[in-house]
Amino acid sequence: MAMRLQVMMSPGCGHGEETLELVREVVRGLAPSAEIEAVVVTTAEEAERLGFPGSPTVLVDGVDIEPDRPAGAGLG
Repeated sequence: MAMRLQVMMSPGCGHGEETLELVREVVRGLAPSAEIEAVVVTTAEEAERLGFPGSPTVLVDGVDIEPDRPAGAGLG
């Protein structure tokens, strides 16, 4: 099964697209069969449902690459 990466971001996040491109570059060299998905979180309800801690967030197989992030969800 291929590795799955998600770059979660809120609309207009200044670093979201930059992070997505960086993830694509790194994955292209290390795991070319990995799936990469951009997830735009647009509402507070969606942020809560997804456990979205802030923009941008990178998940690898559902696990945040920043394990010490503060708890909570929001569009910030």
